[in-house]
Amino acid sequence: MISTINIKGVASYNHTTGVDILDLKNLNYFFGFNGAGKSTIAKYLRNISLDTANQNQDFQNCSCTGYNSTQSQILVFNEEFIDENFRQNSELKGVFSLNQTNATIDTQIASQQSIIDSYQERKDIYNNRIIHFQSLIGEERQNLLNKCWNERNSFNTFTKFNLQHAGSKPNHFSRIEEILTTPFNSVALLESLKNDYDNFYEKDIEEVSILFNAAHYRDLRRIEQKLTAILDEIIVGTTDVDIAETIDAINSRNWIEQGQEFVKEENDTCPFCQEETITSDLRSKFLRLFDETYQAKKDEIKNLKTLYKTNVELVKSNLVSIQNEFNPENIISNLLLEINGQVESNIRIIDEKLLATNEKKSITSISTLIQKLKNVVKSISDNNKLDAELDEKKDKMQDELWLHMAAKSQHSILSNNQRKGRLEGLITTANSRITGFESNIETAKQLIETLRSQTVNTTEAVEKINIVLSNCGFEGFEIVEKDSQNNISRYFLKRPNTTANEFIFNSLSEGEKNFISFLYFYQLCLGTDDIAANSSKKKIIVIDDPVSSLDSQSLFIVSTLIHSLIQRKSNTNTERKQFKNEQISQVFILTHNIYFYKEVSFERRPMCTNFWHYKISKVNNSTSVSGSYNKTVKDDYSLMWNTLKEIKSNMPTDSSLNIMISNVMRRIIESYVNFIGYGNDSWSSLQVEDLSDPSFYIKSAFISTINDESHKVHAMDSTYYQKIIHEQPQILFNVFGSIFKTIGKTHYELQMDEVLN
Repeated sequence: MISTINIKGVASYNHTTGVDILDLKNLNYFFGFNGAGKSTIAKYLRNISLDTANQNQDFQNCSCTGYNSTQSQILVFNEEFIDENFRQNSELKGVFSLNQTNATIDTQIASQQSIIDSYQERKDIYNNRIIHFQSLIGEERQNLLNKCWNERNSFNTFTKFNLQHAGSKPNHFSRIEEILTTPFNSVALLESLKNDYDNFYEKDIEEVSILFNAAHYRDLRRIEQKLTAILDEIIVGTTDVDIAETIDAINSRNWIEQGQEFVKEENDTCPFCQEETITSDLRSKFLRLFDETYQAKKDEIKNLKTLYKTNVELVKSNLVSIQNEFNPENIISNLLLEINGQVESNIRIIDEKLLATNEKKSITSISTLIQKLKNVVKSISDNNKLDAELDEKKDKMQDELWLHMAAKSQHSILSNNQRKGRLEGLITTANSRITGFESNIETAKQLIETLRSQTVNTTEAVEKINIVLSNCGFEGFEIVEKDSQNNISRYFLKRPNTTANEFIFNSLSEGEKNFISFLYFYQLCLGTDDIAANSSKKKIIVIDDPVSSLDSQSLFIVSTLIHSLIQRKSNTNTERKQFKNEQISQVFILTHNIYFYKEVSFERRPMCTNFWHYKISKVNNSTSVSGSYNKTVKDDYSLMWNTLKEIKSNMPTDSSLNIMISNVMRRIIESYVNFIGYGNDSWSSLQVEDLSDPSFYIKSAFISTINDESHKVHAMDSTYYQKIIHEQPQILFNVFGSIFKTIGKTHYELQMDEVLN
């Protein structure tokens, strides 16, 4: 049990010596107005119950004697308890949870959930980035597929060529990629591929069964050689005939030779002059002129001519046969035309030789067409070779065509692969970050599960609270469990004549919130906080102003419950000073409410008799604590006059107590005017004032001041109010006395022990 307390260096408590609170009992009452310093004592007691790491250093200079944390557990009901143990749901009006441990765990779970949400949000961001990168990869791949596919347009004219993968861009692209895996040196040009297409597809390629007969050509050449030799000879008859010289002189040998055919043996008429000049002697000379050798030469020419024509026909016939099967670009037809022209010319020359044997002649050899003949032979050979290798050539052409498209696509593919590599690197980085986020999320989830296992079951406490409410005849509400989140039960107030779902439209009043919090605190005092593992410890209970904002019925219940906590063990002399609840070793009750103070300290109740009353005052911003064993508590009206009297006797020099002073003065005036029948509020004190008196406005402003700026009725109120609220407290006392000088001068002088002038 705590026997002494020294509050030092906190709020308005002396920073040098502090304020001693001595001779503490089992039951300790503290009374003081708001701002006097009560809550500081409660906060200090709560602070020493915390772990060292969580203690507020503002209380480091404070001290106490008698407290042992291993033997005692301090439970403090104050605003901090309400904030820590009563948590309203931020989303659903009227829904709340209880217990500080649960509230702390709920906060920790919310923090971990916030971490999860944060990492999940970041995970979603990186997932979206991955989706974006993958989308870019997909878009660029589709663009690449289209670009590579468009290379096929160069071969749109290859209508007879069946280019593979005509119906699948991906398969086309896969073929391109496969080709580019093998290095290549040269690539066929588009023009070359078009030529191959024309050769392999546009032309009707068939094997030529008739070949050029070289033997006919060779035979013809031999005949030509003989003709060339004999045509180059000067062929004449015998020159020893006397007319030969004359004939040669007139260059008439050919003419004579031809005319000789017309010289008849039975006719002496000259075929030239038609005179009978042909004699047997002349005939004999003509015969000797064109002898057998001469005739033999001519006959040889004639024979060679015949052979020439025959062999030419063989060559031509061979070419015509070939032409019927094979005549690309009229190569055979054109050659035949040239041969025909050449042969006609050569026959004419031969005929001329026969007519003029003494003249040298020359023919054009077929050898002049040898290259064209070779071209024919080569074309046939190439054609037949191509026919034999056509499928292979087509396959090769297709490979070259694919290589051509691959080469044209290579740069685009390399660029795309580089961009894809960078994007895939970003995706890898993003996935790595996501893996880290997922690990952090999993860690937070595991921690949440651990925290959930540490929550306190408040169901039993709530059930007992409802029993208390029922036993006390309280019908304003009952507490009903809505659901459970994170193993923490959530409740709402079920009010009379409402459905279960109407709670979501209601919010809790401040009084209801405080009332429920105290009811739960009461259950903790009885030992329902199982998880705290404090069952073996004695409880030191601190209750700081529990009746704020409570209605009369709630205040009655709170007072009743406090009386059950401070109830004496029995009426024997020794046990009168002990608590009936053996788990409670000491109780501190701090309040500013006179009615509550009187109610909880009413000595006719069977409460512990080992108690002490302490009064907390603050003058000149300095708190003091005084105590006395007093079995009688004055009524609140007398206490208020005593408070004013004490403050005035130690008149503060600053305005720090003006709010408290104004509040006390307002309550005194309201009580007095109600008693003497002037009215029910402090404004009634002005009804007997002279409105023409300048002091009326000051008094009106004063009433506004003590009513906390409410109900201003004169234009001058704000002026005086602003002046008075910042003035010295003496001004408040002066105006207060001036008002009583009008409504109850004698009463004022009796209460304050001073004479009004």
